[in-house]
Amino acid sequence: WYQRRVREEIAFHAEDIDEANDLYLMGGLQVCCAYIKHYDPELQSLACEVIASAVQNNEKIAHFASETFVLGDLLKLVDSSSNEMVRIKSLLAVSCLVRGNSAALAKFNELEGYNVIVRALQSSIPKLQVKSLFLISSVCADSPEQCDLYRSMGLPQQLFAMCSKFAAEEDTPESHDAALLLTLKLLLTLSQRSDLPFPSDAASTFTSLRDRLGGDNMAGERELCEELISLCPSPLEGVDR
Repeated sequence: WYQRRVREEIAFHAEDIDEANDLYLMGGLQVCCAYIKHYDPELQSLACEVIASAVQNNEKIAHFASETFVLGDLLKLVDSSSNEMVRIKSLLAVSCLVRGNSAALAKFNELEGYNVIVRALQSSIPKLQVKSLFLISSVCADSPEQCDLYRSMGLPQQLFAMCSKFAAEEDTPESHDAALLLTLKLLLTLSQRSDLPFPSDAASTFTSLRDRLGGDNMAGERELCEELISLCPSPLEGVDR
């Protein structure tokens, strides 16, 4: 109990840049990072939260996390932990470290973190899917090279399949609002970076999806569907664009 309480307190203070630096200089952050290998999933999750809080907008700590064992161990947790919350929190820490940090992103790519994130996207855990989409969307928005990388891995086909699933489900698409919004945005980003082959049924999928999205709170998703429909091939253009 005492260990958990201490780490919760550390996670709170790590959100402040100056306090996070003090924590790092005193060696406290290094101790917390070691807990990502702990046998207790709750302590692992808390350690990941501390890292996520500490690395944001803090170049010194982000450098430490990406150049030591930390990033690699976080990716292992995302990929293979048997605990759902540990996977979610470790992916949060990876995302906070990599987004907007070119050096950390380079290390992430060196460790083939992109494979880990695409596998996480294929998970049945909704929060893991959303965090994966958010990370991929962020790095692709900043870098044409990242767009090319994820395209070469077949990500667009996976995203089209997700849209088809959203359109076909009995539940309303609003039940997947975060994942749906990010999926549509990412598809649009990838298509704007370069010529993206659309499946022959893409127009009907996005039209069905748009027509099922009701309410003012889904206006953004409907607009994204409209933009994607405008990029779809007409029936006269053949099976694929």
